[in-house]
Amino acid sequence: MRNTSEQQEILGLENRYWRAVQDHDVGTAVSLTRFPCIVSGPQGARAIDEPTYRKMMRAHVDQVKSFEIRDEQIEVLNSETAVIAYRLESNGESCFDTSTWIREGGEWRCALHTETPLQTQASSENKMDSETGHLNPEPTESGAI
Repeated sequence: MRNTSEQQEILGLENRYWRAVQDHDVGTAVSLTRFPCIVSGPQGARAIDEPTYRKMMRAHVDQVKSFEIRDEQIEVLNSETAVIAYRLESNGESCFDTSTWIREGGEWRCALHTETPLQTQASSENKMDSETGHLNPEPTESGAI
């Protein structure tokens, strides 16, 4: 991937956001977020307003002890929109994250963030059939699928 200064800026913002979460710096995290912010993950998808976001940040003290962004893919779509996807290593776990950044009033803010936990072979409930490419559900203890 060709790294432009804009792509480096987006990667820097994503790292700054995760540092704010790690340091429990609610002010910085809020300043980097566009409200309402759409978030999606294993618990579902929803739009979060600023008061709800602040409450969530206060409730998740010490949730992120360490983090590393890897294998990032960044596209600056135009002067006001950029997307980033990457693998996040945090507290010994891995997930795939994406963020959409919007420039408003000259400042970049995250408008959408998704998180998909990486399933290991042992924890995966479904396995991909190597011949067909389809997911094959594993039978339960009763033998039902």
